[in-house]
Amino acid sequence: MNMIRIGCQQTCRLFLGALLLLLTACTTSNDPLSPFSSPQGSGYGQADKLGQLSLFLNLKEKNGPELKMRILSIEVLGEDMRWLPLLFEPVEADSRVILGGQISLARSFLAPGYYSQLRMTTNQSLQSAETVPDPVVTTLEIRQPLYVAKGDSHSLFLTWDVNASLAVADKDRPSLNLAPKLKNLLVDVAYVACPDINTVYMICTDKNWVCDSLGVSGDPSYLVSDQTNPTGNLFVLTEEDSNIKQIGPAANRVEETYYLSMIGKPQHMAISPDGQWAYVVDQNRGNILRINLQSGSIETRKRLGYEPSYILYLEKQGLLAVALSLSQSVVLLDPETLTQVQTISTGSRPEGLMLYNDTYLYIAESAGNSVMVYDLSLNRMQRRIPVDLSPMRILAADGLIYVTNYTSHSISVLKHGQLGVSKTISLDGPPLELAYSTSNKWVYVGNELTKTLDIIDPVNSKVVGRIPLGAPPKGMAVLQ
Repeated sequence: MNMIRIGCQQTCRLFLGALLLLLTACTTSNDPLSPFSSPQGSGYGQADKLGQLSLFLNLKEKNGPELKMRILSIEVLGEDMRWLPLLFEPVEADSRVILGGQISLARSFLAPGYYSQLRMTTNQSLQSAETVPDPVVTTLEIRQPLYVAKGDSHSLFLTWDVNASLAVADKDRPSLNLAPKLKNLLVDVAYVACPDINTVYMICTDKNWVCDSLGVSGDPSYLVSDQTNPTGNLFVLTEEDSNIKQIGPAANRVEETYYLSMIGKPQHMAISPDGQWAYVVDQNRGNILRINLQSGSIETRKRLGYEPSYILYLEKQGLLAVALSLSQSVVLLDPETLTQVQTISTGSRPEGLMLYNDTYLYIAESAGNSVMVYDLSLNRMQRRIPVDLSPMRILAADGLIYVTNYTSHSISVLKHGQLGVSKTISLDGPPLELAYSTSNKWVYVGNELTKTLDIIDPVNSKVVGRIPLGAPPKGMAVLQ
């Protein structure tokens, strides 16, 4: 009996200990400013009442001397004179392995208010150093105190001058500065939506660096620029709250919101060439909506059924093309009445669409692992090209055609008129969306696993770099 009693007591202690640990974890995770709170995602604690701050580290010179820096902590000073943690685990920075000259350091939620200083605790040493130096503390003034409002998503950029770090007597102290914020970013900028953190990042396509960010609530998923004024308006489809939000690049803020009532899941969007109309496909309810961007009202709603997944405006033909994943077809619609004009039979689960030379409609057949080429002028299939597993999106750039293969973590490179794949580019994560910078000649590919944009050089069809985002990217648009 004594043995049984002792066993029960031990079991009870273990149970009570586990319960206490669980309650403690729940308590800390509900405090969005607690150092035990995860900075990832947007759903913990009271995140909907907070803003976000992302920190990036830039190298002043990409090919400078070899130096290592271990960042132990980063804090920001609030207007109540409290230092709040931004970094939740140490980060290793190596001047020779920072791809592209920039890395993502940290991201955290902050209560609304002004923030005036950053404080960093670091160890800096040469590659050959046998001992780890004592930590040093560096405090940096934010030139203009940063105001974070509810729903904001700001970015700050630290510049690490490796040459200057080695030139001073105290070589344990890194030379760090806060880079001034760039303004009036209107051209040669790639916008990238990260729905998990309700943020749209701006990428300077000349350096391939993140250069700013913008908070967009409601899970921003797809971005479309206004073709009549490419530097004037950017439209964002938000999946969670079922809205279209208009961003003014000059003001760098959401300037208009169009509410999509009675919609299940807005999956994809297209804008008419004159910028007057938006077209949204509702995957859950099988509908397509036509929205007047002058009044914000839904003018027409039609049921298509069969899980519409992608929409493309065919300007030359004056038609809309919509991929219906469950019916193995792409339908062509009148953009004014949304009535069906033609049905194109496809392989299993059509997804992304792309028009080449205003004549050839490329269709990603996701479940068939192929790309179908349809000649719109002759109304017939021209060819079907086998690619890798689960092709999703298609992009034409500099005479080549890029197809993202989601399951096989690769990109198939095609040449129009050829029967097979010209080249396969292997990636280390599932690619989805694509964008192209015509001025700087880069193809950007969203990599969900590494939470980066992979950069492809169209000249040799190779991955030549990556841009860290700290969150999975989705839709992209380049203003140029």
